[in-house]
Amino acid sequence: MKHDDLYLEIVTPDRIIYDGTVGLIDIPGENGAFTILRHHAPIIASLSKGVIRIIGKTGSEEEIKCDGGVVECQDNKVTILISGIV
Repeated sequence: MKHDDLYLEIVTPDRIIYDGTVGLIDIPGENGAFTILRHHAPIIASLSKGVIRIIGKTGSEEEIKCDGGVVECQDNKVTILISGIV
């Protein structure tokens, strides 16, 4: 991973379900949906039940339905802790 890449890790209590570099992440925030791109300002936010949409660096798309959780973004590293997959 290059320092400039956006790195994402999605973790449940049981396992890591996503681990890799991405282009962007759409997140179902508790106060409204938002997108994280490279160089996003540091943030910690609560997630509501919804879909985490991951767009890869090549344009591939993946969706993970979550039951809520927490996201932290700092220095191009995004960690999402979710209670489970819906």
